[in-house]
Amino acid sequence: MSQQPRLIADDGDDDGLDTGIRVRGGKTPAAHLPVAEVLVETQLPHLARPFDYAVTDSLAADAQPGVRVRVRFAGRLISGFVVARKDSTEHVGELTAIERVVSDLVVLTPGLRALCEEIASRYAGTLPDVLRLAIPPRHATAEKRARAAEPEPLGEVERQQICDEINAHTDEPADFTDYLTALDTWIGDTPSEATDTGRPSAGPRAAMALLPGSMPGTGWIHYGLRAAARVLRTGRSVLWLVPDHRELSALEAALGDLKPLAIRLSADQGQSARWSAWVRALHGAGRLIIGTRAAAFAPTSDIGLVICLDDGDENYLDQHAPYPHARQVLLTRIQQTGSAALFLDYNRTVEIQRLVRIGWFGEITYPGPVHRQQAPICQLPPDDLPPHQHQRLPELGFRLTQAAIGRTTESPAIGPVLVQVPRAGYLPVVACAGCRSVIECPQCAGKLEAASQTGPFACRACGFRAETFSCPQCSSNAIRSVVAGIERTFEELGRAFPGTKVIRSGGSHIIDRVPDEPSIVVATTGAEPYADNGYALALLLDSLWPGPGLQATDRAIARRMRAACLVRGWQHGGRILLMDDDPSIRQVISAFAPVAWADEQYQARSELRFPPAVRTIGLRGDRSAVAEVVAAASEVGEVWDIYAHDEPYERIIGTTIASGPAVTRRIAAEVAARSMRHEESVFARVDDPDVL
Repeated sequence: MSQQPRLIADDGDDDGLDTGIRVRGGKTPAAHLPVAEVLVETQLPHLARPFDYAVTDSLAADAQPGVRVRVRFAGRLISGFVVARKDSTEHVGELTAIERVVSDLVVLTPGLRALCEEIASRYAGTLPDVLRLAIPPRHATAEKRARAAEPEPLGEVERQQICDEINAHTDEPADFTDYLTALDTWIGDTPSEATDTGRPSAGPRAAMALLPGSMPGTGWIHYGLRAAARVLRTGRSVLWLVPDHRELSALEAALGDLKPLAIRLSADQGQSARWSAWVRALHGAGRLIIGTRAAAFAPTSDIGLVICLDDGDENYLDQHAPYPHARQVLLTRIQQTGSAALFLDYNRTVEIQRLVRIGWFGEITYPGPVHRQQAPICQLPPDDLPPHQHQRLPELGFRLTQAAIGRTTESPAIGPVLVQVPRAGYLPVVACAGCRSVIECPQCAGKLEAASQTGPFACRACGFRAETFSCPQCSSNAIRSVVAGIERTFEELGRAFPGTKVIRSGGSHIIDRVPDEPSIVVATTGAEPYADNGYALALLLDSLWPGPGLQATDRAIARRMRAACLVRGWQHGGRILLMDDDPSIRQVISAFAPVAWADEQYQARSELRFPPAVRTIGLRGDRSAVAEVVAAASEVGEVWDIYAHDEPYERIIGTTIASGPAVTRRIAAEVAARSMRHEESVFARVDDPDVL
């Protein structure tokens, strides 16, 4: 027989309820608050709620709210969290006792629980699913070391010295100085005190689109440290997220005297190191939490500032249910804590631009003259290049490279040259393997591209998409790539520039940094190393286009901008040769104007009721079951159909920003109810960036 405890609904009749606590097995209950509400770590949505367990006298001191415990549930021993202690239960009969307290460390703090509950609600998920993302697996030895080795916090004098050593820079825009002034004022006004609404007074929030200037690719570190030092000086915490380990390593190397305050938290640390860092953050052993997506839920208290670099990076999207985006986790934390915020990017996402437009974020911009000096010169190839030449080095590129590595006297700058190529597997130009003719789009005669040798095939000009290919000339279904990949490009450049060091970065061999000396760096998209003092030249071959989709061009621009901002500014001789033939990419990169693009896209998508002006929910399952869930959601908010497709059946619906919370909560409740009734399952995914 299952030992799973059960909850009895209150029907208003107290006669059948036990007033005393009886524990299964004759164990003695605790004298004070003998009942614990335990949230078990289950994947079944209808069981994602607290269950009552008995607290025995021997566990009374350790089984406090927030600790991890082991309990019997449905005949199995599983983990859970104590969420509350109380003196009575509505359960009729004997209660099952908590088996043991895993550790007396309170890991589910009230603040972390509130954050996880809000994220679960927003993404129509369950609290146990979010807790699995927020709290890493425990490592007993690492926990013991972390709790025993808490360093003394820095004194006020030391904090002041740290802040004074991070000086202003000549490239710093006036808007950023205004932001720091607002930050100082807010900190001085004791922002931790709650307002009449019960929430903390909100700190200044700003989004800043960066330029290379004299700090190509690393300006974000300077601006972030300038803001972080002010907050750390007051003893409050700073949470700083970056997309991947390259940025994390660069940030760690630049911390200097702030390093004693820093804790690194990332998924690639390993269980022991990650749990040690998590526990240290929980105990306030370090006030500067830096990390990747895994740090979004870091349990640090008294957050004064949240910093995020490149919020649109794909690494921020969690691939585990309920698939939250780290940007949204940070925005939720900012709203709940009232902390200040600084979102740094060489690009600008449409999501952040929406917040700028509605006034939730302020904006830090560069004056026109400074913008023109800091941005490198961008050159375009001749308009009459054949399609396959956008992946090869044209004559202009050859001449610019020769000058940049010091082979001629024509270049205003000498140093490393970046050659950006698409990732392996992407085929920007394809031809028929039978007759060798270049494949054109059947709708607009533009360039047809392929995600792999087997498709799918798409045209970025008109949006045509096909899963299969058949040559109109010879009816062959096989294709071949017309362009060169990273290996071939690497070999060709080595032959074209004998005696010059050629460096490869991509795949499993990614370089973090290259020295300031003449060399050629061939890197796939996303694997571009930092260069000391920036690249003298960047040759951006045909971009990695993600295929047809609402964010396809956004992502292509972001990848281009990431590489372009590694180049020295115009005043330092930096140049870019942009080999894209996409007019939108050319326009944005040539003018270094991602904010204007994001603003234009936000306005257009708002008119069409596309994200991020609206929310989207994808529902997958049996057709009639999905229809029932949609009908229930429409009872609490405005919803409409976007599209549906079969095999498997999936229906995409939209809802307004205002209706979003009520709709996602109702969908989560309906999914749980169906699970409890053992009916056809429906799976929901909210705000999937690739849904359109």
